[in-house]
Amino acid sequence: MKIKNIAFSALLVAAVSVLSSCNEFLEKDPSKSTQRTIETADQLDALLGTFSRFYSEYNHTALACDDFGLTTDIHDNQSGGMSPSNLEYILWNDECTTASRLLWGNEYSKIYYANLVLAYIDEVSGTAEQKANLKAEAHFLRAYSMFQLAVAYTLYYDGTNGDEPGLTLKQTISFEEGIARASLKATWDFIDADLQEALKSTMPLVSNGKRRVWRGTTAAIHAFAARYYLYRGDFENALTQVEAVLKEYSTLKDFNTTMYYSQNDDVYTINSSTKEEVVYVKFPYTKLQFYGSDGYPELFEWEDLLFARTCYYASWWYIPSQDLLDTYAIDAPDGDPMNDLRYEYFIIEDFSLRYCDKDPAFRYPGFCQFYYDNIISGPTVAEMLLIKAEIQARQGKWQEAMETIDPLRQARIKASAYTKLTASSQADAIRKILQERRREMPFTIRWYDLKRLNANDDPSDDVTITRVFYPYNSSAVMNNDPVQTYTLEPGSRHYALPIPNTEIDLAKGEIVQNTY
Repeated sequence: MKIKNIAFSALLVAAVSVLSSCNEFLEKDPSKSTQRTIETADQLDALLGTFSRFYSEYNHTALACDDFGLTTDIHDNQSGGMSPSNLEYILWNDECTTASRLLWGNEYSKIYYANLVLAYIDEVSGTAEQKANLKAEAHFLRAYSMFQLAVAYTLYYDGTNGDEPGLTLKQTISFEEGIARASLKATWDFIDADLQEALKSTMPLVSNGKRRVWRGTTAAIHAFAARYYLYRGDFENALTQVEAVLKEYSTLKDFNTTMYYSQNDDVYTINSSTKEEVVYVKFPYTKLQFYGSDGYPELFEWEDLLFARTCYYASWWYIPSQDLLDTYAIDAPDGDPMNDLRYEYFIIEDFSLRYCDKDPAFRYPGFCQFYYDNIISGPTVAEMLLIKAEIQARQGKWQEAMETIDPLRQARIKASAYTKLTASSQADAIRKILQERRREMPFTIRWYDLKRLNANDDPSDDVTITRVFYPYNSSAVMNNDPVQTYTLEPGSRHYALPIPNTEIDLAKGEIVQNTY
């Protein structure tokens, strides 16, 4: 069987109304046909190897978690204020009225590509090994995207609430496949089944001396499996997957020797009417946009990286909460957050000047890793060490856990100030490891952590989030009205974010909204 004259946007709109339309999935054939036919495994390999199609994750959980900071002062001083479409996530609204599809549509688009490979892998020419690895990679990509969607849009699955709404399960590119939401249990069974198929891959991370972090390699799949099993509370399987990763690749990026500042500062003149000052806002060398070849090499060469995925935020200001900022000082030598190189390079002092009043100046930091918009969200060696350490601590091996994270600390703490992190008890070790996770992976993994921590049997790690802000609706912020307190408690149904109304409307009743 051959695929002839199939355009991605045409198939996708016809088959799945909830997905984003996008460009034709195959380039134009230089011969007579207006669409290239797929006849070989090499063509499917090229499809999965198109990095720009897969890497970006517009993940609203970065706004909903307690790493994201919002105050009335920030809103009042920011040009245009905070967008209501963002506030719907930041303040845990019951619905998402924005027309943009973002995470939901983008991840289902990736799932379509995975399903395309699975639909035709047995019909194309190629070696058995190549086809088997492409099949495993497609299962991995589908599982990865489904996991992202499940963490964002469904409740935490604890084994007793399987009848709650899950996700739309797209397994084919058929016109006939339904789009109604499956149960929560069926959703997690689906992800797990895909993961088991993905784990059959034999495609190594390193090939010809290069790490292929843009592909679903064995290291990427095992690392995702470790993340998956930790979320599910399956410590034994999570630890097995971590060890598989570290056996294959265990290099950490040493911030003491590899991090440096960009030569491209932002320069602002502030407080002109009083005491004028010129402010130079410094950024890490990774202040590079992902256009063409710019930025990608620096991402691919990030020594920790196992799978190249980044969280994207179109508003370009990851606003760190005061609580997150304070966390960097808790375990820093001498209590100085500047001794933590993650703080020094990624917490950008005076970042607010890009968006806020300059006379008088409103000065507040931002978090910046790759340009203003992208933060690494894919699995890393650092994450593997943190997973291993947390499991060790929870199993009572808390002294070993502190040894496990020591290499990470040495790679992140300023060498001239470094002191070994110690714990006085099992509870103290768990607390410090969780704080280290937050410092290492702010915004990108915090919602994942909040959901699993609030659902486990240990009440000491539960988190309640409160924010004080103005009333608002889908079109405006009522900043002349009294402020109110917004609260997200453990077990709240708002831990399942609302599916965008755009998707609900396009589905014509087949997809139901979360209930609160």
